[in-house]
Parts: sequence; C-alpha cells; structure tokens
Amino acid sequence: MARFTSSMLEQIRLINIATIIEPYVELRSRGRDLWGLCPFHDEKSPSFKVDSEKGFFKCFGCDAKGDGITFIMHRLGFSYQDAVIYLAEKYGINIEYDGEENSHSKDIISLHDEIQKISRKLFYTSAGEEARKYISDRSFNDDDFNEFGIGFLSGDVNYSTVYKMFPKDILYNSGFFKESKYGAPYARFFNRLMLPIKNVTGSIAAFAGRSLDGSNPKYLNSAESSVFHKGYTLFNIDKAKDAMKQSRNALIVEGYFDVMRLYKSGFKNAVAPMGTALTYEQIALLKRYAEEITVIFDGDSAGEKAAFRSLERFAESGLFPKVVFLPQTDDPDSYILNYGIDSFKSLYGKREDLFIHMIKRLALSAKNDFNIKLVRFKSVKDMLAKIENLHMKDYYIEAAADIFGLKKENIQEELAVNRYKKNAVVNKSVNKNLYLCEMDFMACLSHLPVDIVDGLLADMNLEMINNNEIKSILKKILEFLPKISDIKDITHELGEQFVELAMREIAEDSAYDEALKNKRQIELNYLKKRQSELIDLMRTTTDKTAQISILQELNNLTKLIAGKNKDGE
Repeated sequence: MARFTSSMLEQIRLINIATIIEPYVELRSRGRDLWGLCPFHDEKSPSFKVDSEKGFFKCFGCDAKGDGITFIMHRLGFSYQDAVIYLAEKYGINIEYDGEENSHSKDIISLHDEIQKISRKLFYTSAGEEARKYISDRSFNDDDFNEFGIGFLSGDVNYSTVYKMFPKDILYNSGFFKESKYGAPYARFFNRLMLPIKNVTGSIAAFAGRSLDGSNPKYLNSAESSVFHKGYTLFNIDKAKDAMKQSRNALIVEGYFDVMRLYKSGFKNAVAPMGTALTYEQIALLKRYAEEITVIFDGDSAGEKAAFRSLERFAESGLFPKVVFLPQTDDPDSYILNYGIDSFKSLYGKREDLFIHMIKRLALSAKNDFNIKLVRFKSVKDMLAKIENLHMKDYYIEAAADIFGLKKENIQEELAVNRYKKNAVVNKSVNKNLYLCEMDFMACLSHLPVDIVDGLLADMNLEMINNNEIKSILKKILEFLPKISDIKDITHELGEQFVELAMREIAEDSAYDEALKNKRQIELNYLKKRQSELIDLMRTTTDKTAQISILQELNNLTKLIAGKNKDGE
C-alpha cells in the first residue's frame, strides 16, 4: 500500500485534534483538557478526554484512544489510508506519497477519472448501443447506469488526450494500459461494458469490464496497482458502507450485477469481492461497518463447498456469517428477476448461521454411524480451535455437542489438550518478565526530539527489552528514524500501546533525565538476568574449561552491575 510522506503526516498532526473531533462530539473545557460524551459507546457522564496539546484522545469508559487520524478511522469506518486522505482533503493539505511508485497513486486516480469520462460518453453514442441494449435487457435503467457509473469502451477508442496528460509510467502502473512490443501503450479493455471500481472514499481505484462479444475472460479487472489490490477491495463499498452502518449488516454476493440488482431492490448494503474468494482483509473491512455478515451462495454442492471454504477465514476473523442458499440455477440477479423481491426477502429472512449449517450437514452425512461421526467431527473440531473468543467458542461447542450427540465437556477437554500440545513449545519460550522501566522509557521517548531518541537508542541492544510489544515499537522507531521529524508522525505504525504511553503525564524538561534513568535500569535488569542464567549453568556444568569461561563472564558481569548501580545512585 502507498506510504505517505512524513512532511504530509506532520501537517495533519498539526491540525488541532479538537477541530477534528468537535463536529462529532460536544467538547467542554475542564482544566487544560477537553471532555465530552464518547461517540463510541453510550454514556451519560463525559469520560471522553481530548488533549489538544499532545494531539490525542482517550475514553476512560470504553478505552478508545488515539490521534485525529485514529478518531476518523473509528468514527467513519475508514482505513488508515482513507482517513489520512479524508483529513488532507478536508483541511487543504497536499497529498504526497513516499517513494517513486507510491507517488504515482494520486496521478493514477486522476487518470481513472479521465477514462471514466471517455467510457460514459461512449456509452451514450451509437458505438455503445450494444452495451446499452445488453444491460437494458437485464432490466436496468438510466438511474442505475448513473448510480454505478456504467460505461462502454470500444476497440478503437482515441486515448491521445490521455497520453498527453500522463507520462507512460503512470499509464502502465495504473493497471489499465499495457505496453505493446513497439513500445506504445494500449488499453487492456475493448468492446466491454465498463464498471468503475471505487474505494471507500469514492475514488476510482480500478475498472471491471464485461465482455460483449463472447471473448474470454467474461469479466476482466484492471491489473493491481498502488491504488488497487483486489484482495482489499469490495465492489460497491463506497455506497454500501452507509447502509451497513445503519443496518449493522453486510450482504456478500459473487457478481457485480448481483450487487446492482440487490441495490436497486433496496438491499443497499450489498458488496462483491473481485472475482476471488473472500480474504481476511475484506472481512476486516466489512467489520468496520457491520456487526453481522450474510453471504449468498448457489444451492448446489459447489456453492456449499465454497461456503464451507470461507468459514476458516471467518473463524480466524472472529465473526461467523449467516448464509442464504439459492436454487441451483440462480444467482441473486436472476432469482429476483424470476421470482420477485418478496420471494428473495422470504429466503433472506430464513438465513441461518453458516457454521451451524456446516455442523448439521456433516452430522447428517455420517448416517448415524458413530465412527464416521468422529471422522466428520474432526472438521468441526478444527474450526472450533480457530475461535479465539471464549463466549463464541462455548456457544458453538454446545451446538456441536447437541447436533453430533457428544458430551460438551469431552469436546472442551479435547480442544484444551490439543491447544496445550500446540503451544507447549511456544509457552516455554515466552518471557513473562515485564519491567515497568521499559514502559517508562518508551513513554519518555515519545516526548523527546528524534535526534535525542536516536542518541539514546544508538548503543542499546534491543535484546535487553523483555516486553515484546515495547521491543516491536522500538524496532519500528529505529526503522523510521532517518525519515521522520517527530515520533508522533508514525503513530499508526507504532500502534495503540504507543498511544497509551504517549498520553502519560511527563514534564518535558525532565523527559530526557527520566529516559536515561530507565535506560540504565533496563540495562541493569538485562545484566542481572544474564548473571542468573550463568549461575544456573555453572551448577549443571561439569566441564572444567566451560566452568572457567563461565566464571570469567560472571566476574565481568559483577563489575558491570556494580558500575550500573553506582551510576544510578
């Protein structure tokens, strides 16, 4: 994904966070802070604090926290990228991308806008007559054409104006054009009905083209680019997100015309993946807006298998969908045309939990043979093991036990034993020694200039850090240090743990001294830990040469520890 320049992020960070939040929350002064009712959960007494000086907010009721970008992400359901673009456009900040490839992103969006104009214009000419007839015969009208920006591209489109407006690297990197063997660009789409693929902010990220002359593939998407990744994109997400937020439900179908038919019929929360199986990233995108997801599949065996294959991704995403299975020969588009929207609504009203449906099907296929039941149950058990939420896991364990005629306690015990075996090696290696000085050290760094931070970390071995989250944050800071002017520029790279620490009350004039003190304590803890390990090793080692080596290291460690203790006095 495209990375924004640090200078652009710095400009966004300089926007008063209260200005960003005030359209959504009524803020009142209390001391030097601002307080209001949290927009992320119901409350009667203000627990939502905004610190304009540090540029962070925190709710002491639901623990939501972050900077202005985080607020927009949570409030509007945007990704980090989309939230940054939204704020930049709202406050007149020029959008800049870091790196040559990423700098193309804005130009690619502009290129797509020009192509869309050409496509829409051609759709209403004599050249687009076949395209208009094709989609009109599918019972779509002008309102639908305008709603979805439907267009047409023939094989003889004159792109000369576009070629003059954009350099070749933009044309090729857009995923819309290819380079011929003669070095000239040519479009990947011709004689196709065109549908723009938009991101959540409504910008055209790519195109989908439906063949009109029987040529393959029937549907063709733009190649992936810095603004289009098919595993992260859902058709109609730009319009469906608002309906999802209102209904708290998302509807997933397979085809673009299925989405259009449902939208036209009142199901404005429908989306479709880009001709591939649903991905974790697409599920995560939907979870921003919806609490329930419903998937629609064909009712044949292939549709059922496809539904079951999607379960693993849902299980690991912490959300099991409802499912509707249509008659074997229908998709949502044809079903609504053939039987009417009321019939579809009736089917939709009978949707059931997909995992429960799978459990029932597997139990039924065992035909009351207990041995076969146990074989079939393995698939259920594997799915149960992927569920992290304990309440959800308990719900499905109880359902599986009832459907398969097994004891709930036995299922729980078997899952626990398998989990223990799987994690035994990992658990042995987990370091449970978390030191407060590491948290304090990180909190101090968030208040210091980057050159001071660089100096503090320059001679520091990150293996001294026991807290893996802190270690990860410090690694990222070291990675970005040469490119940033303030650590807060990379808040979203560093995560919520950093935000929590950055909000600590630390006097600016004492941050450096506190950082030094905590750094010495981190180093001392590390030395003492190593000392303890060597003592244990000495007790179990019988080799004389090894013992001498251990004693020498212990002697050096003792001197170092004494020196650190003296420095800290």
